[in-house]
Amino acid sequence: MVTVFSTKRLRSLGFAHKDIVKALQCCLQRVRRGQFVLTWSCDQQAHAVLQDVHSASSTSYPQVFGDIRDASENLKSLIRSYADDRLPDAVFSHVSAALLHGLDPPFPAVDKCEMIRPGTRRSSDTLHIRDRHLPPSDVGSIGGLPVTTLLRTLVDIAREYDPEFSVPLLSDALRRRLVTKAALRTALPPAHRGCRTAALAISLADANHESAAESITAVKFYRFDITGMIPQVETCDAAGNLLGRNDFRHEKYGLIVECHGVGKYFMGRNSPDEASKKNHERHMKLLNAGFRIVNLVWADLFRPHEFIKIKAELDTLAKNELNQHGK
Repeated sequence: MVTVFSTKRLRSLGFAHKDIVKALQCCLQRVRRGQFVLTWSCDQQAHAVLQDVHSASSTSYPQVFGDIRDASENLKSLIRSYADDRLPDAVFSHVSAALLHGLDPPFPAVDKCEMIRPGTRRSSDTLHIRDRHLPPSDVGSIGGLPVTTLLRTLVDIAREYDPEFSVPLLSDALRRRLVTKAALRTALPPAHRGCRTAALAISLADANHESAAESITAVKFYRFDITGMIPQVETCDAAGNLLGRNDFRHEKYGLIVECHGVGKYFMGRNSPDEASKKNHERHMKLLNAGFRIVNLVWADLFRPHEFIKIKAELDTLAKNELNQHGK
């Protein structure tokens, strides 16, 4: 986690209002009203006490990536700002809990700290508290902070968020063997709001998905009624020579879909998809072997065009096969 200072704490360390304003131009960043995060190790003598507190706390500075991952870093700082400023019995939940458990959201879906507290429903610019029943077995602790268990966290996210967001988290947890599909289904409360959406997300999640892009692609396959796409398949030529491992390949037709998820780190920068360049030689071997390849970059996952093309391609292949059998 990161080092967060309240205005009261800064005052106790000798910072007047003008000193706080100066620090905000240097190594402090405002998280929310009255809460500030230390962002880097400056050499200003006036800020030495802040660096000393940071060193003693064994915390880290917020990471800066310059892409959509920064949203998660900002949310981590916001979560930390509520560590000592939460209502009694309030428990960090949903995306906040996922971050505390070390999961990596596929894209920014919320910019508020999320908690559960029975009998309390509250929403502000920085905090969302849900009024939910929370049995003791669903509560754990991470770094001294009360947090919903990983299983409860994943089920809550699957109920509250679209599969495009939840399936990558579920697949990641399955791949790391942190949970099982059986446990997820058992933890899903019957006849509750969002359970149908959660059940769908659990069914689409797959431990074979190696990236968030692959998980989102699997969701889009469902959305566009594309069936038969098998994840992480080794593809060989007619002689049995291995050509490579593909993100998705149709179980019957020679159609391959490759997901270059690294593109999500360059959205808005107009940068080339380096993954596509590196895979060019392998793709040429696949093409020469008679396979059809669809390359998806991160932005394609949020546009219908490519998936409409994939669906049309598979429909054409199926129709051609039917016509051949009919002759």
